[in-house]
Amino acid sequence: MRIPRSVVASFALLCVITAVLMLPVLAPVQIPQHQVMPGRDSMTIVAGERYRAGPVRRFFGGYHYRYLWTEPITVEILDLRRFAGGLRPVGEGGGMETRALHFVSDSARAFVFRSLDKEVTGLMRRGLSRSLLAWAVQDQISSSHPAAPLVAAPLQAAVGLPAGNPRLVVLPRDSALAQFQGRFGGLLGIIQERPDNYPGVRGMTIEPPVIKESLEVLALLDSTTNHRVDSSAYLTARLLDLFLNDWDRHSEQWRWVGRPQGAGILWQPIPVDRDHAFAWYDGVLMSVTRIALPKFSNFSPAYPPLRALTRNSRRLDRRLLPGVDRATWDSIASFVVTRLTDSVIDAAVSRMPEPYWRLSGPRLAAALKQRRDRLPGIGMEFFESLQRQRRL
Repeated sequence: MRIPRSVVASFALLCVITAVLMLPVLAPVQIPQHQVMPGRDSMTIVAGERYRAGPVRRFFGGYHYRYLWTEPITVEILDLRRFAGGLRPVGEGGGMETRALHFVSDSARAFVFRSLDKEVTGLMRRGLSRSLLAWAVQDQISSSHPAAPLVAAPLQAAVGLPAGNPRLVVLPRDSALAQFQGRFGGLLGIIQERPDNYPGVRGMTIEPPVIKESLEVLALLDSTTNHRVDSSAYLTARLLDLFLNDWDRHSEQWRWVGRPQGAGILWQPIPVDRDHAFAWYDGVLMSVTRIALPKFSNFSPAYPPLRALTRNSRRLDRRLLPGVDRATWDSIASFVVTRLTDSVIDAAVSRMPEPYWRLSGPRLAAALKQRRDRLPGIGMEFFESLQRQRRL
């Protein structure tokens, strides 16, 4: 069979474009570190100046939340010697995109600082990290709402789930950062307690609280009947995920706290990392990407297709939710709806910096109220989807 010349030419052009995009012609993208003036307790800062874009770039790359990332805000400069009685850095953490630094206070409380901006070059090989492709992927960070963790935490607490108290801060260029000053001095980010210090976790009958990751808990479930997961609490968390449009709820986005129950342990979920709540993936490039990867959905008053919000969590959902009957499912959905009152939503949205609230707060609050009213419907669709999967 003879291949038409037009097809050959198109394929060749695609190969050339791909090769050009992969050429190492740029400097590696890094998270900006801001100049912090000594003796100041706050500063005015732009979270992501590099996300400012003209009409062509917005058309192809998306409008996203560029208008927030490029809006000046006033941010607290973290006082390492006074915050929580004094903080001492103990080591780096984080994934392949986020810079994270762990601290311990003088009262033995654990905290983690996570950079607000990301650097996607960690996802790519050394050569690709300097390519136009890396630049294009990095630009999509502007699809995330820069205040999402601040808004999501009180909503999570409102439905009875453990949640931290995140604060938006700039790390100082201070000798108190020790060997971490070079990578973290001047970074804008979120600082909050580690999950074992969340309100509601401390003060358990087990001290210190036993906190495990998902894979550890799943292994315990497989090995003994003395360990169970609180499926009702997990369903509460998953319905909140749908409400927040938080699609990235894979196993690493959870921690589990063990509570004694009879002769065994009941593991209760702690959702962590709300970076993808309210994400907005518009633009030509993401519209094309969404054909193959529907999880990159847009936050709006209406819910996207269910598969977009459950793709990354399907393994945990199939493992932990089949035992929840319809009556319990309906009851938990009603509970979540009643706890997410207008006043709760308004208070949560008001936690973002004032310039962000002025530009996006009323619209975000209105969308969340409409999503709350529609939550029972998407929740029942979720239930029926899992039931169909069980019958296959």
